[in-house]
Amino acid sequence: MPSYLEAVSNSATTRTSLKLATYNIKGLKIDREAVVQVLRDIDADVVAIQEVPRWLRQRSRFEAMARDAGMRIMVHGGYPRGGVTTALLVRPELASRVRTRGYKVMPLDPWRWFAVWRHSFILPSRRGFSFIDLGDYVVFSVHLGLSAAERAVHRNILLNYVDAHGHERAIVTGDFNETPDGDSWRSLGRRLRDALTDVTSNDTSAEYFTFSATRPRRRIDAVFVGSDIRVFDVYVPHTDATARASDHLPIVAELG
Repeated sequence: MPSYLEAVSNSATTRTSLKLATYNIKGLKIDREAVVQVLRDIDADVVAIQEVPRWLRQRSRFEAMARDAGMRIMVHGGYPRGGVTTALLVRPELASRVRTRGYKVMPLDPWRWFAVWRHSFILPSRRGFSFIDLGDYVVFSVHLGLSAAERAVHRNILLNYVDAHGHERAIVTGDFNETPDGDSWRSLGRRLRDALTDVTSNDTSAEYFTFSATRPRRRIDAVFVGSDIRVFDVYVPHTDATARASDHLPIVAELG
């Protein structure tokens, strides 16, 4: 499969291919060196990251990780500005092709925070998404929340951005914190399509589960694509490094 920098020709037009990955790295809290190894092994043109180290003192750790993986940060996650729990990396030679880039910090609803905390005793994270426009593609890195009600609000904001940038060329990828029978997953599927369904009729196979990394039982990470985008392959790497690096497994998609 050629990289983004190689043109893929057909009878009508010349388009560019894209190797894309999405990966929740758990704030680099588990095994930072294994995350670097996973990214090097995948060797993607674009990587959508979720659970970026967010605080000011941790930004340098994420930046060093990206450098070690041979990637350049296009949209930085974290505070006080950025995609909060999301980021987007590209291979260095692709950086000049990024037309625009940005992020959206999602609205904060303290009542939904309280509802999640009351049931799980886990303090919810402020959410957001990141995006880059590459011309043929606009890529969104998404990390939806633990509350279904919060996910519904945030996915509608996301879909408005997708429409504004052209949903036909959109790639929406990340950690959706729900399985394919979830309401937000189905809503995204009405505008885009789950890339995995282009390459297999058995999208419930365990080989595509992404959580947890050591005992994968659910598919809560995905790649959604617009109608102008072809899907050549989608797979979930299962290696020693992916088992050690994070609590999620990455997804890799080869698109055109």
